[in-house]
Parts: sequence; structure tokens; C-alpha cells
Amino acid sequence: MTAAGLGTTPRPTPPGDGPPRPPGALRGWRKALSDTLVLTRRNLLHMARDPFEPAIAITMPVMMVLLFGYVFGDVMAPPGTDGYRAFLVPAMVAMVMVYGVGGTASGIARDTDRDVMSRFRTLPMSPVAVLGARVLTDMARAGAEVAVLLLVGLAMGWRAEDGPGGAAAAIGVLLLFRLALVWLGVLMGLLLPTPDAVSMVVYPLVFPVTMLSTSFIPSSAMPSWLAPVSEWNPLSAVVTATRDLFGNPSLPSDAWPSENALLLALAVPVLAVAVAAPLAVRRFRRLSR
Repeated sequence: MTAAGLGTTPRPTPPGDGPPRPPGALRGWRKALSDTLVLTRRNLLHMARDPFEPAIAITMPVMMVLLFGYVFGDVMAPPGTDGYRAFLVPAMVAMVMVYGVGGTASGIARDTDRDVMSRFRTLPMSPVAVLGARVLTDMARAGAEVAVLLLVGLAMGWRAEDGPGGAAAAIGVLLLFRLALVWLGVLMGLLLPTPDAVSMVVYPLVFPVTMLSTSFIPSSAMPSWLAPVSEWNPLSAVVTATRDLFGNPSLPSDAWPSENALLLALAVPVLAVAVAAPLAVRRFRRLSR
């Protein structure tokens, strides 16, 4: 047999001569992202097939905006503010972001109570994907809530006086605030055993946060011992910052948290995510043992 005949036989490719494979860490991140998107789609489909809870979650804030805007009107406007509806809308949107923590915590606790988490842990998926999908789902829901409430505000006569740039920045502050609350909700949902326990713990904590703030009344109208609590409330900073970015009237105050509201509205959520996210992932991994 000639050498030419032998040349027609393909030579095996030595190991390592094929196309380069991505590093292990990159493959892991790709796997986590793919699994997260699949579970996010699953969560959104569940919301579409059972829309009662999301519908109530957005209907109640709309009713409150309409009630406060048309029934109470300018009677509740604090001194020094012009246009109560322009003053009202940013505060109501920020309050909806706070109350969303209950939905996040209840969803996580419900999945844990029904052993959905156990079934997920038996599948060949990234453990980060379960929590990441919940975060993405709730952030998509938060975006829809903000859009609906702002559209209602526009119908009531509210306007973003500082233009599209300021409005986009204000919405970004609101969604960053919600991101921090989503991670806190994930952590609480993993720590509390059932959705009933979530309702008993989360909502009694959320209500004072929304009331002990400068969303509707200035800190000067509160008792001297309570004024610093309301001034340093993260919700107060978010409401003040969004009002300023929207170009809407805000409460006059010379307190440091009010004068640096945007700084606090950015720093506090970032710190909260940096603390709550690793704790939530660590708790989830303990559940999987």
C-alpha cells in the first residue's frame, strides 16, 4: 500500500487541539444565567395564570392615590407645598415599593412550605438561579407597578417637571430601592417558615416604616424624640430624592438627611443588597443540605 493511500485516512485529533472551551467559572455563570431565565419565565407564567394577587397589589395603591388625590385634595397639603397631587404621587410610588417586600417574602416562603425548593434542589440547576429568578420576577413586577402609578398620576395632573432625564433618574432610584427590598424579602422568606408567618412579621414591620417618615408630614410636626427617626428613615430619603428629581414640591427641611437625600437614597439600598444578598444565598444553601 502506498503512502498516498495511507494519507486518505483522517488522523485523530490530539487532546487539547479542538476548539477552546470556556473556563469553568465562565461556564458556571452561563449555566446560572440560563437557569435563572428559565425559572423567571416560570414565575411570570404563574403570575399570568393566577393574576389575583398581583392585581390586588396594584389595584390597592391606585385606589389610595385616587382617594388621597381627589377626596382629601389640598386639605392635607403641608404648608409650603404647591399642588397636592404633585406632592402625593412620588410618595405613593415609594410606599408601594416598600409594601412589595411582603409579596417577595410570601412567594419564597410559599415555595419553601410546599417543598418546591426541594424539587428545584434535585434538578441539575445552579442554586443561585432560584433566588435570581425571584429577584428578576419581582423587579419586573415593580417596573409594571411604577408605570401604572405614574400613568394614573399623569391622568390626575401630576407631571415630571424636570423632564425625561430627571424622571428616568427618579425611576432608577425607586427601582434600586425596590431591589434592596426584594433581597430583604427573599431573606425573610427563607428565614420564616410559612406565608402566614410572613404576614404576621413583615407587615407589622412595614407599616411603621411608611408612617414614621417625612413622606406626608415634616419632621418638625413630630415630637422631638421622633423627628430624627423620620428624618433618617430610608423611605424619607427616597421620597425626597424622587420629588427633587421629578421636579415636584418637597417638604422644607434643613436636616442633613433631607439635604443629602439622593446620597442616602443610593447608598442605603446598595448597602442593603450587599448585606442581604449573600445572607440569602447562604441561607438557601443551608436549606439544601
